[in-house]
Amino acid sequence: MNEIVKGSIDLIRQLNYGLVYASLEEHKELSRTDLSRLTGLSPASITKITRELLDGGLVVTCGESSVGRGRRQTLLRINERRFQFLSMRLGRGYVDMALFDFSGRSLSRQRHLFTEAERADLLGSLVHAIKVFLPKKALNLACIALCLPGQVERHTGMIKHFPFYDLRNWPLGPTLQEAFEVPVLVSGDVRTWIQAEREWGAAKNCADAVLVFVHNDIGVGMVVNGQLIESESALLGDLSHLQLEPYGQRCYCGGFGCACTLVTNQALEAQYRDLRERMQEYDLPESVTIRELCELALAGNSLCQDILHQAAGRLSKVLSNLICLLNPGKLLLGGEITRADRLLFPMLHQSLASQLPAEYLVRLQIESTHFYEDPTKPTSVQVHKALRDGSLLLELLRSCQES
Repeated sequence: MNEIVKGSIDLIRQLNYGLVYASLEEHKELSRTDLSRLTGLSPASITKITRELLDGGLVVTCGESSVGRGRRQTLLRINERRFQFLSMRLGRGYVDMALFDFSGRSLSRQRHLFTEAERADLLGSLVHAIKVFLPKKALNLACIALCLPGQVERHTGMIKHFPFYDLRNWPLGPTLQEAFEVPVLVSGDVRTWIQAEREWGAAKNCADAVLVFVHNDIGVGMVVNGQLIESESALLGDLSHLQLEPYGQRCYCGGFGCACTLVTNQALEAQYRDLRERMQEYDLPESVTIRELCELALAGNSLCQDILHQAAGRLSKVLSNLICLLNPGKLLLGGEITRADRLLFPMLHQSLASQLPAEYLVRLQIESTHFYEDPTKPTSVQVHKALRDGSLLLELLRSCQES
């Protein structure tokens, strides 16, 4: 019983610290009286919390209030340059890294491509790449946030499965935490992406939104009634192996006609090569990337437009099921294929209209995601969330007191 009470007290303390930080983040400059009024905490609690935040350098004074006739009050604001955090996306053969301060300002960034030799020891290579990237001086690293396309146990940082490298029970979070001695936040990439779109991007102020990410697989993030749909123990949000054509191409999973064999980047690029050969369009490049395919389609190339039209029809089979199930207000599409959004989206609307009752499409808006070109920005939402709920804040205060 004592452990339960102690745990509850610690949680309340954590949430109170997070509440103060979130208020300062939202309003920029506040007095202690303002903080007490906005958070509902007593003046004594606010005094204690702000004293610790000031001692740790997380908050600084920034002048005095000039409103009213009473005693002038000291204003506080977040010291956004006191700490930095590393935000990363680990992809298939590369890692994107960016160093941010607490204002969200990017200080430096880099993409590291792993060689074949480095992939043999991916964890050791990742640690080395991070050490090379981080500056040697004037660095107060608060935490590392990382996302990747795989099945993640968020609370432990263990990777249950990373498909591209076929890694299972991979100790990513614990290894990075031991190597850099800072908290490590690990999450699936689609989960962080839908959170970032909900917080800062295309799904802001939208209670019901679905994000579909088309790349080397098909990932889905869902917000229903303002709440992120997620699971700790199950792989949630992967539609790569939804069967679209029962007699289609054999998939690496053992099935036939999976979505990942038909509408992912590799599948569309392969369709281009095959169609070019069959139609003997030898004036076109022998092979193209998905971005080049989209640019050719936008330029009026009929072969590439046909590939996009077929992709839209197949993708709509995936989307129609989601729309029927969730009836979202916004459907967000991410991936290189959205570079041809002014062609693709009308095709999707037309195909969905033939599969769904009209009432499902009345409120539906289809848009491109905001953060695809900056894969490290969505990852940083984990850090801001951990500061606002107080968990990372208390870790930083503890480290300041120990140093």
